[in-house]
Amino acid sequence: MRAPSLVASLLYRTQIRFASSSIDIADFIREMSSAKKQKTESSSSTQNKPRHVRMKERGRDPGLTSRINLQVISNGYAGTCKSVIINNDQTNYLFNCGEGTQRTLQEKNTAWEIKFSKTKHLFVTRKSWDTMGGLLGVCISLKDAYLNEITFHAPCDVISLLKHWKGLEAFPNVKLEQNDYDKGEFKDDCFKINAIPLRANSFVPNLDTKRQRLTTSNDLTQIQKFPDDLVYAYLCETYPFPGTLSAELCAFHGVPPTELRARLKNGEDVTLPDGRLIRSKDVTLPGEPPVKVLILDCPSLTYLDSISKSELNSHSYHVIVHLAPNSILNNEAYRTWMKSINTTHHLLLDETQKNVHMEAIYRYQTQLNYIDDGIFPLLSYQNILQEDLKFPTPVDNISYGFTSTRIPIRPTLGPDNSKLIVLQPQNYIDLLLANEEFQQTFTAAKQQLQAMHEIAKTGHSYPEIVFLGTGSACPSKPRNTSGILVHINDGNIFLLECAEGTIGQIRHFYGDQSDEILSHIRFTYISHMHADHLGGLYGLLRQRRRAFENLGHKYEKLILLCPNKYVDVGRKQWSYFSNEYSFDDDVHVVFNRTLTNGLPTITHVGGENTEEEIFRFDSFKSIGLHGVQTVLVEHIYDAHALVLRHIDGWSLAFSGDCKQSSDFIQAGQNVDVLIHEATFETGLEVYASQMRHCTMAQAIDVGRRMNAKYTILWHFSQRYAKIPFLSEAKNEDQSETDKKQEQQLDNVCISFDFMRFHLSDLPRACELVPIFESMFYDEWLSMKKKQTRRDQEPDYFTKNTRMMESKRKFMSGKTSTSSKNATPSKTTNSCDIASSHQ
Repeated sequence: MRAPSLVASLLYRTQIRFASSSIDIADFIREMSSAKKQKTESSSSTQNKPRHVRMKERGRDPGLTSRINLQVISNGYAGTCKSVIINNDQTNYLFNCGEGTQRTLQEKNTAWEIKFSKTKHLFVTRKSWDTMGGLLGVCISLKDAYLNEITFHAPCDVISLLKHWKGLEAFPNVKLEQNDYDKGEFKDDCFKINAIPLRANSFVPNLDTKRQRLTTSNDLTQIQKFPDDLVYAYLCETYPFPGTLSAELCAFHGVPPTELRARLKNGEDVTLPDGRLIRSKDVTLPGEPPVKVLILDCPSLTYLDSISKSELNSHSYHVIVHLAPNSILNNEAYRTWMKSINTTHHLLLDETQKNVHMEAIYRYQTQLNYIDDGIFPLLSYQNILQEDLKFPTPVDNISYGFTSTRIPIRPTLGPDNSKLIVLQPQNYIDLLLANEEFQQTFTAAKQQLQAMHEIAKTGHSYPEIVFLGTGSACPSKPRNTSGILVHINDGNIFLLECAEGTIGQIRHFYGDQSDEILSHIRFTYISHMHADHLGGLYGLLRQRRRAFENLGHKYEKLILLCPNKYVDVGRKQWSYFSNEYSFDDDVHVVFNRTLTNGLPTITHVGGENTEEEIFRFDSFKSIGLHGVQTVLVEHIYDAHALVLRHIDGWSLAFSGDCKQSSDFIQAGQNVDVLIHEATFETGLEVYASQMRHCTMAQAIDVGRRMNAKYTILWHFSQRYAKIPFLSEAKNEDQSETDKKQEQQLDNVCISFDFMRFHLSDLPRACELVPIFESMFYDEWLSMKKKQTRRDQEPDYFTKNTRMMESKRKFMSGKTSTSSKNATPSKTTNSCDIASSHQ
């Protein structure tokens, strides 16, 4: 009973105090609330920092890390890059970053017990797409992880490359630095790392005689800073690790558990009360000497002379990682040099050694194949990567590195393959069948689906559509970013978008037939200048040219439909990586803007048509396309949608990234297939509007208003990596048109990576939507609960819009405008928006 009176008394006294000091109590409460909020935010930001960073800020030495591991990210098999990472509890050191590195690291984040966000140093061995193709994607992921400092170590100007990709503007709050060889040895709390330059002895540029002699030497002081043949070998050395105090030895010598033990631990000798002198080394276990690791890239035998004459031969190593092609790793001269080096382990990354670098894509494809083996065929490598996959045993001190191979550096141990991935298809199926929701739904529909499958087989014809990437912004385990193959006929393929990793997806799907598929890609369409739509184009064209050479065919230029700005970016990118071919050697550019009125009308009388107009008309006519039209849409500057119409009667509309567009709806009237972006779930129209995307219900509405026979939802935010939340779209419009809207959903299907279908498969694909939802029932249920919460909280959107604006402010370094006043910027760069899709 005393509590109310006590509170009243305190309030009375507080009011008297405020009255005497002329302070408004309401202002005081607001100030206290603001101070508490700032303290909470400060505490939260501090907690997000790694432990060693917090200790440094407090002026304390974080000490040496007790565990350091070298992990193989990928060994080059199936179109992957050769890359490794050295990690400890403070920092990750990434060596080489080819296409797909970002996605692979995301999957290994849990399995390897490392945090991708701790990757502060990126080391590149040479200027090549194989070693640098994934840099932009990795940097975007690190930026999203709120990392504020990234240091590059490379034999080339990485900052210049990011400028070519329009990437620097996306990192205003991230400090980008480059540590070159001329800055001396790199040191931090864990490592001393030396970049040792290597040169090709047959590289003779068009220079005077004096400078020609210098090109055969590793001395770079008198020539250009970054010669084209320069390769870095990285010599990584740990610091000596001090011995630890032994409690058993202290007890043996009679040292009491007092401050005396602390002094002994710090290296001091102490005198006991009985007068005995106890030396620190008598009660301390032996420490570990420095450990050296060498990351060696030998792209060709022309570097062997430089390697054998370098300082690399004067050290003893715990492990040497060889990033060389198979032809060099098995070369007699290279093997002879390997035997001459004093090292405990040689780790070979050989692209011919079969292994699984990402289990998720095989697991999901196996489960989807169980549901429908026509729409979801097994991946090409799936049959050879089975449980009986055998890994070669080490010979002497030489072993092969596979994805997930680990070599502990501290403590110094041998290769550990206990975390290697082995495909277990039956386990994936058993896991699927353990889901009661799936079993009930699939059993009820199985017979009908089989009957529809048999009917569809009789109607198979072109086009054949294969989804290579169905996610937005950054890749996830189930979904890569944008890429769709449209097989027009036996020898011609139209590629819609080309995100980073597209070439890898082609390798996984087609296997040994990949070269043939690449040679058949005649047209590529890039809808707008975002990294998740064009980041893999250089890698694809590079492999496409190589495919023509392997097949013995004369090279044919790719016809590239793209925004105007891409030409400048492409030419800089080609000049950066390629000395042999230019951008114009590889592609014939057709600007998207030139097709907004469709194909030109050809009149061969009087020379009314330009050569370019005739070329465009003849090129599309040669594959049967009589209608090719682009539509300017609202997303970013120069973003377009596309409509294709074929002489065989089929038609396809592709949205790219955009908000709902009446012009696109008009241009795509009565198409057979609409592939429309559906980045956000129904109910998140505020987010969709600010990001200039569509919700799933909005995409379905576009298909209804376009009178499209089938609508395929695509380009999902990675928050829906497994399954988009589609079912609630049925309840979006509570009007007299409910029956029509519900009936319209019968022609809507969800896309997945490696989904393949013909037009005759689409009725069955639409029937699979409830099965997909039951397959990922837990995720679907979780999203439904979130939707219920949004419906029950009137201020949900207000709070979350404010949170989103705060995040965008942090990312952009600028004060974000309100969603009401936001307008697309004509100079918005690819990375900035690509990282904000989610």
